[in-house]
Amino acid sequence: MTRLRLATAPVSWGIWEQTIDRLDLVPPRPLLETVTAIGYRALETGPPGYLAADGDSALELLEPFDVEIVATFLPLRLDDEDGFREDLAALDRTTEVLAATGGRLVLLADAERPERAVASGRPDELRRTGLSADGFDAVAERLGRAVERCAERGLRAALHPHAATYIESPAETEAVLERTPPQLGLCIDTGHTVVGGGDPVDLVRRHADRLVHVHLKDVDAAVLARLRAGEIDMDQAWREGIFCAFGEGAVPLPEFLALSEVRNLDGYAVLEQDRMAVRINDLPAVRKVEEENLRRVQAWLAG
Repeated sequence: MTRLRLATAPVSWGIWEQTIDRLDLVPPRPLLETVTAIGYRALETGPPGYLAADGDSALELLEPFDVEIVATFLPLRLDDEDGFREDLAALDRTTEVLAATGGRLVLLADAERPERAVASGRPDELRRTGLSADGFDAVAERLGRAVERCAERGLRAALHPHAATYIESPAETEAVLERTPPQLGLCIDTGHTVVGGGDPVDLVRRHADRLVHVHLKDVDAAVLARLRAGEIDMDQAWREGIFCAFGEGAVPLPEFLALSEVRNLDGYAVLEQDRMAVRINDLPAVRKVEEENLRRVQAWLAG
């Protein structure tokens, strides 16, 4: 038996920070109809404002569906004090929806940067363009303020290391974790960890005490090789499908899911295969792939 529960996220259906301004996004209701038909009973909110404008609207939307909102992902400009203060408004907006619907967890990431999209997946470039010790001190202080903001609504916060940001590589992740208290948990994203040059199995073993949430991804080895070689940047890698169908890439997902620290986690593993352009007419095809992703994860956990 495993305590770990499974969920989905709007990013698998083409709804995330890089696409939120598109006019042809799959609306929330068809998304909820599709994911619950697959068998999901939990999902994340997606970007601020996507699921609903406020808590009351979110409750009205969710009322016909037997589904739980479990977390929200939010990038913050952690290297920029003025930008960070502006991003706190988005934090307030999304935590209102999360708290109203009974969700518990806010996943805090650094915001993507063009210069880091170019360095992403390339360890030498990540080191060359990375933050100084003082820069990491400032990041930790801002994260502390965001954690307090979440706590005011009764929500837990967790760090989400992320490609194309200043918290991508294993060393950058360590630099933040060692500067922040355990009140800031850790969300391990298997795909972003591999892109950043890390090993998600090793990351679990080193930080099991901070682990509160999991994002499951697989990584296309051929696209990753082009990223490592500097032929493409991370923005292009997303468009080329760097996060591929589960079991077809470079991430050791069966080994990761076999870890007792993961299987016994009192929380969620969210299946994510980032997509750039999903429209209403694409839902049947995407659903087919997502059903297979879910089947494979269930089989690995059963095994």
